[in-house]
Amino acid sequence: MSVTPSDNEDAYFQQRERELRDQLREQLDKAAGELRDDAEAEKQTLSERIAALGFTADKLKVFDLLPLVHVAWADGSVSRKERTAILDVLHGRGILPGTEAFRTIESLLEERPSQAFLDQSLALLKEAVGGARAANIVDLCVQVAGASGGFLNMGTVSDEERALIEQIANQLGGAAVAEFNKQLG
Repeated sequence: MSVTPSDNEDAYFQQRERELRDQLREQLDKAAGELRDDAEAEKQTLSERIAALGFTADKLKVFDLLPLVHVAWADGSVSRKERTAILDVLHGRGILPGTEAFRTIESLLEERPSQAFLDQSLALLKEAVGGARAANIVDLCVQVAGASGGFLNMGTVSDEERALIEQIANQLGGAAVAEFNKQLG
């Protein structure tokens, strides 16, 4: 089998895409550490802190979906079905492959984000959402957690995932806690 120019091009673009996702992960982790250590951050607006974490423009479209990434990593790895469930949410929002928003989630699903990133993103999200939106986030977390478990994949949530979803719900407050109790309580 001979290698065609298009095979070389495909390999080049796949390698370039991997490099972009690696760089993005590094930038997000670095920004989270800097934000955590920045004494001046408390003086910034919520929008400024979210931007400092790296969520601006197109990437801002997925900021509220970061708890899904947290849940996917709860047991130490992301299953193919969890990844598919999250990418289905992106497609449902019209977020397509090749966009910064899509690449951001892809990169966070490839390698576990740092604990600093997970902590900072959840702390900022706590300030950014509430009510029905917070309840929807918990519902999506439960869907992701149930994506790869149970008999015939019928929605069993692991203890690690359940504990993390409860933590997320408690951080997001009221409606999120009610949704957690409705589904897993």
